[in-house]
Amino acid sequence: MNRIFTIILLILSILVFPFFANGQTVNYEVNPASFCSAQDDEYSSAYHKDGIVFCSNRRTDLFVTFSTPEDKELFNMFYVPVQGDSLGKSPTILATELMTNFNDGPACFGANDSIIIFSRNNEVTSKKKDTKDDKNTLGLFTSYLNGIIWSDPEPFEYNSLNHHITMPSLSKDGSQLFFVSDMSGGFGGLDIYVCKKVNNAWGTPKNLGAKINTKGNESFPFISDSGELFFASDGHNGLGGLDIFSSKMIDGEWQEVLHINTPINSEFDDFGLITDRNFEKGYFSSNRNGSDDIFDFKTMFPQFTNCDTIKENQYCFLFYDEYYTPVDTAMTYYEWILGDGVKVKGKEAEHCYDGPGKYAVELNIIDKRTGEVFMRQTNYEFELLDFEQAYISCVDEALTKNQINFEASKTNLPSINLEKYFWDFGDGILDEGISVNHSYSDAGAYKVVLGVLSEKDSLGDRKKICVEKNLTVVKNPTALMQMKSENESGRDENAFTNLNFVEKQQLYDSFILKPKLIQITTDARSIMKAFDLAFFESFEKEKHFINSYKEESESEEIDLNSNPAKALALESLLNSSRKSNAKIHSIEKELQVLSTQFQYSFIEVEKQSFSDSAVPILNRLLKILLSNPLLELKIGFHVNTKSNHFFDSAGKVTQGIADYLIERGVEKFRLRTAVYEITNELGEENKNPNSLEFKLIKE
Repeated sequence: MNRIFTIILLILSILVFPFFANGQTVNYEVNPASFCSAQDDEYSSAYHKDGIVFCSNRRTDLFVTFSTPEDKELFNMFYVPVQGDSLGKSPTILATELMTNFNDGPACFGANDSIIIFSRNNEVTSKKKDTKDDKNTLGLFTSYLNGIIWSDPEPFEYNSLNHHITMPSLSKDGSQLFFVSDMSGGFGGLDIYVCKKVNNAWGTPKNLGAKINTKGNESFPFISDSGELFFASDGHNGLGGLDIFSSKMIDGEWQEVLHINTPINSEFDDFGLITDRNFEKGYFSSNRNGSDDIFDFKTMFPQFTNCDTIKENQYCFLFYDEYYTPVDTAMTYYEWILGDGVKVKGKEAEHCYDGPGKYAVELNIIDKRTGEVFMRQTNYEFELLDFEQAYISCVDEALTKNQINFEASKTNLPSINLEKYFWDFGDGILDEGISVNHSYSDAGAYKVVLGVLSEKDSLGDRKKICVEKNLTVVKNPTALMQMKSENESGRDENAFTNLNFVEKQQLYDSFILKPKLIQITTDARSIMKAFDLAFFESFEKEKHFINSYKEESESEEIDLNSNPAKALALESLLNSSRKSNAKIHSIEKELQVLSTQFQYSFIEVEKQSFSDSAVPILNRLLKILLSNPLLELKIGFHVNTKSNHFFDSAGKVTQGIADYLIERGVEKFRLRTAVYEITNELGEENKNPNSLEFKLIKE
């Protein structure tokens, strides 16, 4: 093989230690083609009829071609049919009429396999070949099938004796021709270009740009039937040598490239991948076994990239009426009917729904004497919708070696018929299913990815959608609970005096969850505003946190400005504390709302049952606890001293709530029940002196 052809087609092979992945799930099943030989090279497949066409320097014995200094023949194009699920064992020359004494191939086909565009040397008429001559550049040629004979090849109009044009790939509709060239004006080395057909002629070559091309070499492009571009590169970050990448064009722009996982890519040269329209099976080339060989692959777990972050659905709202009617509060009161069996007294009502749905909301003025509606202030119906997205249901924090349930059942993609659900747990393990379990051996922060595939449409295409979620795994539950608890102990604020690091790192920034505002247009008099879950973590509390960090360091003096390692560690702890504090605060606020909304009746408790309005509150409480398995809850009942005969009933209320949660999966040790004695200092006859509270345990 001549020197320039070696550079163009093989680049340089980097021989390093083989890649292996212990304890990891394999994305792809890879097997060498049966016809590959140890002494010859076979590479660069192209789909043709019921098989593939590839390049090889194996001897043909048809006629003598020139050879390389290593006594290897130059490359010819061979065809091998698919037999069953694999390629046959006996390749044959594709077409003797297309053979030259020089390099022939790679190729691509179009128009139902009646057109071939292939690469070969531009000068093929000389009777003598100097194998050291690198001036005989590569170009593209087109031939048409007439019956069983290919026509004389026609040169591509942009062929040049000054640069190479090679490795063609034709789009399914024949309107775009991708190829590789070292023409001037590129990014360096070999670049990938495209020509578009206009009025049955190829337009000017266009470089694919910096998202695809690098200062290194990009080669072996393949455009799939779905429009996804696969190519080889030694310029993008990979495992070594040439690696295979892919990209899609969206809104006229190539997206960030995806590095194909092992075992397709390795630390050797991997290139020349072709695949079906959904990247479920195909072929690629690699020199991992010492020579260039063709391998087939099947996708076991699809790769997903550029995934969205989950958008949390908002179920908690503050209801109020801008144009409320002034009433005599001694005789009447406001009451909200919230459409899910819950009623709340007051001009404003904070409420958390159990999930999406249509809810009829009413605001009435109630006559205290009769309990009847004195006036209907407003009413409207609104529909609470989830975001259209794939959705991961799992805990946010977990312990090592504990089974975690990952659910995709809340995925909301109504316009797509979903068929498959794939999970990447961030530790090298993959799984499939709408509901799966997984445990982590090591503590750390993991990015969990859920990818969903649709059923095939009329063209055979599948839609791929993915989301990701961060998961924290720790070994010590106590450490995690400390991180999640607000530091409210009364420590000396003057203990922390060095604020330079705090100022430099801008620790004044607070962690805020912004509320969502919704305007209800059904009734011009009514407005529904999202329940405000904003949390402002004050700088004073941050100082307490830092003081705590210092005290736990056995009073060691910490000069944060001169100790970058401890400074960075402190910043990380502080940021984690902020995020955890905000989440805990939002849960506490929701628990307060649930406490006020819970409707109980001592008579129903005696019968060991709950009212219809209590069930959605209990179910919401259950979801909070199941989604946060390290939280512990106190169920407290405050009973007025004038109602001593209710103490036993109050205990049954708290125990009944605990039993309800335990029966549905909450561990018993996470719940506490208590009944408290209070004094009614206000002396309001009409006010219920008894109150229930749900409160997190922070011991």
